[in-house]
Amino acid sequence: MKNQITSKILKFAFAFLFILIASSCSEDNDAMDAAVLAKDQINSEISAKGGKTSTAVTFTSSIDFNSIVCIDNAQQIFTLSGWNGTAQLNVQIYDENLGDWVSIDRFIGQLPSPQSLTYTFPAIDLYHLRYQVSGSAANGGTNGFVEFDVNVVNCNDGCAESFSYVANGGGSYTFTYTPAESVTNANLVFTFAQGTYVSGLADFSPAGVTMQKTMDLVACTTYNWTVILQSNCKGGGQKNANVWTEFTVNGSPKKNINYPTITMPCN
Repeated sequence: MKNQITSKILKFAFAFLFILIASSCSEDNDAMDAAVLAKDQINSEISAKGGKTSTAVTFTSSIDFNSIVCIDNAQQIFTLSGWNGTAQLNVQIYDENLGDWVSIDRFIGQLPSPQSLTYTFPAIDLYHLRYQVSGSAANGGTNGFVEFDVNVVNCNDGCAESFSYVANGGGSYTFTYTPAESVTNANLVFTFAQGTYVSGLADFSPAGVTMQKTMDLVACTTYNWTVILQSNCKGGGQKNANVWTEFTVNGSPKKNINYPTITMPCN
């Protein structure tokens, strides 16, 4: 009898303890829910008042310049633009003698977009430069320096434009082109016969029966491209087939009487 009473007392005590624990957890959950609601309310109020929030941004600042400059007209105008409001600017050139970057214009103060500066290059050379827009990222800042190059060349020496190719054997040909003048963003196009197998020109992009590339050409500089070609003969009894038909620079054809269309025997 005594054991039965003791057992009932213990069961009652455990039940009471369980109720206390459950009540405590419920209060903690209520407190956490209240905290989350309070945080949401604060964020809502900040947004309503135009407060700042953390968002991904795209850097919109840029610099406009000529990548190829003639030494007799080496005064270059750089124009920086693309940020909102105002920003601090810095344009630097790499000094080979010092082995360090040197500012050519620091644009004192907070300035609106756009801003321009003039710099005269002292000699024929490839110059390394960089610029920085130090406004906030959300304001279009560059988040550090952005590097670019300017090639200063002698445009007065003069040379004759030339185009040629040589057969290396095994279907391999090397094309050679030398421009008489420097051309920025020149569009180079190799045209091949329909169905011709073409290997090489890895930095060119295919477009139909052509391979194309946009690049800067420097006057009197020789450029070489090597390709491997294989003919595609479809006609019965056909002995030869065209494989290469043209090379153009900004739409101007360079094939000539000495270097005409290339044909290959049918396999």
